Amino acid sequence: MALKGLFIKPFDDVHVVIGCLIFSSMKKTMSYIHHCWYYLVALVSIVVLLPALLWTARPSANYAHFFKTAKVWSWLFLVGMGIWPRPGRHKMKHSGPMVLAANHGSNLDIPMTFLASPVPVVFMGKAELLKLPLFGYFFKKTSIAVDRSSYSGRKQALIDADQRIKDGYSVCIFPEGGIPPQKKLLGAFKAGAFKLAVDNNVPIVLVSIHQSKFRLGDWGEPSSLGPVDSKVLGEFWPNTDAENPLSELSDRCYTILAEDLKKWGHTGILALPLRS
Repeated sequence: MALKGLFIKPFDDVHVVIGCLIFSSMKKTMSYIHHCWYYLVALVSIVVLLPALLWTARPSANYAHFFKTAKVWSWLFLVGMGIWPRPGRHKMKHSGPMVLAANHGSNLDIPMTFLASPVPVVFMGKAELLKLPLFGYFFKKTSIAVDRSSYSGRKQALIDADQRIKDGYSVCIFPEGGIPPQKKLLGAFKAGAFKLAVDNNVPIVLVSIHQSKFRLGDWGEPSSLGPVDSKVLGEFWPNTDAENPLSELSDRCYTILAEDLKKWGHTGILALPLRS
């Protein structure tokens, strides 16, 4: 009887290991399916609104009209992804141009930011988006593409964004510079968004997007359906009395945004220590 028990336990352990491997494989497969569905829904939702998007994205059109159309697209796309967006409301105190900065947890953040932004903003994003069918066409027409592979490309994008602000437009930048690994709560901030705010003396409007990295993780990472909340944390002006206004503004916004994400249950590695 004792020998029988010795033989059964190893087989039980094997069954547990096999079960874990199958479960892990299924999660990865569902993640891949969810990502493929993401591109399909994006394409179909653009086709549904194609006449309105083409009309409002033409060179002579008012950009605010395109932005309103893009908000409708964002709702269609997110609901098609099984996501229920819940953007908070914010009444702007500042009536001029501003730089909107949001955390970047997943590819859901562009439509979430369309819905969360209290005013029309021109997006700055990676040049790779230009390659996407249809989406790339409208991105080229309405946004600022950043070639992240070269210094000159990054510099030119900032010059273009600076000119948009001087022309009276607001600009949206994800200051992490991309989607950080999921083990990070919030990636380190690049200087671009804060340099634009300091150089033009305009506020940073800070947006916190919750749950997006849980709804659409990296390829192979867990994904899920459900709500995604967002809210404007405030309007933060450069402190011209600071020794380094750019770094002070960047660190202040990073701390405020990271603390808000922690309140919502986000965990992970931080680039800066938080206030105790």
